[in-house]
Amino acid sequence: MSTTPQLPLNAPFTPEQRAWLNGWIAGVIALQLPSGAGAAASLPSKSVPLLILFGTQTGSAEGLAKKLAREAMAKGFAPRVLGMDQYSTLDLAACERLLCITSTYGEGDPPDNAAEFWQWLSAETAPRLEAVQFSVLALGDTNYEKFCQFGKDIDTRLADLGAARVHDRVDCDTDYEAPFAAWMSAALAALPNGAGDSAADGAAGMVSVVAEAVEEIAVSGTKANPFAARLIENRLLTTATAAKETRHFAIHLNGLQYEVGDALGVVPTNSDGLVAAMLEAGGWTGEEAIGDLPLRQALLQRFDLGNPGRELLQSVAERVKSDDLAGLLKPERSADLKTWLHGRDVLDVLALCPRGELRADEFAPLLKKLQPRLYSIASSLKAVPGEVHLTIAQVRYESHGRARHGVCSTFLADRVTDQVEVPVFVQPSHGFRLPVDDSRPVIMVGPGTGVAPFRAFLQERKATSARGRNWLFFGEQSRSQSYFYKDEWADLMQGGTLHRLDTAFSRDQEQKIYVQHRMLENGDQLYRWLEDGAHFYVCGDASRMAKDVDAALHQVIRQHGGKSEDEAAAYVADMKKNKRYARDVY
Repeated sequence: MSTTPQLPLNAPFTPEQRAWLNGWIAGVIALQLPSGAGAAASLPSKSVPLLILFGTQTGSAEGLAKKLAREAMAKGFAPRVLGMDQYSTLDLAACERLLCITSTYGEGDPPDNAAEFWQWLSAETAPRLEAVQFSVLALGDTNYEKFCQFGKDIDTRLADLGAARVHDRVDCDTDYEAPFAAWMSAALAALPNGAGDSAADGAAGMVSVVAEAVEEIAVSGTKANPFAARLIENRLLTTATAAKETRHFAIHLNGLQYEVGDALGVVPTNSDGLVAAMLEAGGWTGEEAIGDLPLRQALLQRFDLGNPGRELLQSVAERVKSDDLAGLLKPERSADLKTWLHGRDVLDVLALCPRGELRADEFAPLLKKLQPRLYSIASSLKAVPGEVHLTIAQVRYESHGRARHGVCSTFLADRVTDQVEVPVFVQPSHGFRLPVDDSRPVIMVGPGTGVAPFRAFLQERKATSARGRNWLFFGEQSRSQSYFYKDEWADLMQGGTLHRLDTAFSRDQEQKIYVQHRMLENGDQLYRWLEDGAHFYVCGDASRMAKDVDAALHQVIRQHGGKSEDEAAAYVADMKKNKRYARDVY
């Protein structure tokens, strides 16, 4: 009788998926067990401890950390995966093998779950790490000036504290799968593989990681293998005359599972019109072979036609012998390049070349991969079984004489019909969850489409008859034109689920009013809720709104708590440490 674990027959897979996963689990376990008779009942005598730390804002780094753990397991390590916010649970100086995966937030800052870790690591009191051997994978976006800055900072600081870098840091753009795989293989090979903790630890870790892998695939799909879903609702939330167009989408999931607070990844395709213009500008038929696809199909499905990458810019500058463009690519002119690129896309850059100057097989490798878009989920499965809802602002504008549009927002709004599948996956957000104790008050600040996860939170609190009070701050431009879900909030207020609702419509009066102003106006009550143990959540724009809300929160605590600036900062830090302050910002 086989002792290899098998998936339960009621697991949410097709027979083919179940067979593949059963084989995968058996393969992982086989790699951990010696060959020969009795192998299934034995375990290796030693496994090697490995700490994997991740810093994440959207969950991508966490997902890669778990993939790294699975690969490390197969190579004889006993991995321990921790968010950087859990650093206090370990003795970092005693961790001989360390692999870090981290994103960068905003303009070079640590992601939310790594902020406190960075304060500790960068302090003069940080421990020496001579016993530690490490490598760092940094996630970022080349559209930001301080690309992968926090990963660079971590890499430098670990070395400054005496840790030995066994493999060079790798900096990844949004298309990170291939560089991650290469870094993972090289970093694991570079780490010393001597005797360590007992195999029991490795076996326990293996069971945990395999279980997480199966659960991840079972309930959420993956970025590489998304689920094919159907759009069942597409309706305007704004009036036809509103300055911004925002829509509500409902998608039928067919078994896909998620938790409130998670994000939904949507894999879009580019518009036929943009692809046709690209083919015309390049002088191509669209039938040219690009790998296993004709060029037209590759441009529709595989490539980002929005933000031009540096390789494309450099290639075009060389071909057209443009001193202007070449000058913009100099490192000291990064700000000028950013200004020039604003409102321009790949077609604008391609149009600088004479028609026919670039062959299709020369052009395609210069493009970035088309990435999924992540949207905060605006529903609870307990309220709408089998569905996921999204609240999305449609990006449409004129620039440099052409109409522009957001690839995914208009994919859903304009190009998806009931005959078109929507490839989706769930991006878990473990750091953005409702309190386990449902008697805790909840304060939610969600202007614009940032209200999406709080619609989900309120649906969940109603469906579970949660005991805690709920307070929502919502802001938009106009009460009459862009008051999203107005009737739903009224029903929740009347039914006793939503206890307070404060709105800020910035353009309805001469002086603009935003959600942070409403926080300050109600500072006394806000502080009382915090003192009662309220959890504080923010969702939306990272560049300005989230910073303004954070500043207002500190001001409320200083003013109504009678605290100094340092005491207010410590109060907020304690909220973060105790998971009472969470942000979903972008």
